[in-house]
Amino acid sequence: MRSPAVHRSVTGKRRVVAITERDAAVLKWLADVQIASTDTMHNAYTYFGLTPITKKRCSARLVELVAGGYLGVAGLRRGNNRRVYWPAHEPYPIARRDLAHDLIVADMSVMLLKARGEEFLHYNRNRPAAMTAEPRQWTRDAPIDKQSHLGDGMIWLPDDTSVIVEIELTNKSPQKLAKVLDSHASRIASSDEAATHILYLTTHRVGQVVAATWAKQGHAADHPDRMQVIHVIDDTTLGPIDNARTIPIPT
Repeated sequence: MRSPAVHRSVTGKRRVVAITERDAAVLKWLADVQIASTDTMHNAYTYFGLTPITKKRCSARLVELVAGGYLGVAGLRRGNNRRVYWPAHEPYPIARRDLAHDLIVADMSVMLLKARGEEFLHYNRNRPAAMTAEPRQWTRDAPIDKQSHLGDGMIWLPDDTSVIVEIELTNKSPQKLAKVLDSHASRIASSDEAATHILYLTTHRVGQVVAATWAKQGHAADHPDRMQVIHVIDDTTLGPIDNARTIPIPT
């Protein structure tokens, strides 16, 4: 993804904006994902609100939040989602090479929040039926051991356990991937950590490598059913696909 064509500053005279509960929830979520596209912001407003919101009304609200000094915004040169937003108090380095990845993280985070207790997600299995419809929360990863590898985020479940989430678009070196998976395995084995499961959302090519490495490192045997790899990102376009499927972990 290229550098932005337009960068609208949030400095200058600010408009007074009354923040609703829905605004506050979206802004808190955005602080954790760092940056999001227009479509993902609309999806977030839909998830966190008690009533639906149209794209037009959502866009108007985003304009108000920019004018009020709550959001930063940039326009990108290409793509259907040409505007991206970040918390005004935490400016996003828009030229960074991880921009495309971070936008997908935001999109996938809302997808997981909306999925709630779907059985397709392995971490929902064997949990009380009463938890199925209860909301989840997305936060930045925060391992107890500061030497642990940071995932792209965490999904918190109603029983106060969490899932380490990774969005993987390209292959890491075999050594790097093994080190990351070893770190995640140590965390779900630790009684001090809230994390009990690991979820990788990947392209098909990358997902196969992740699944094979997890098994090769011995973690599939040590932690059965605690790791899931889902092919949900197109290998060519790096956009979400409609028919996500779990990539089997070799036994």
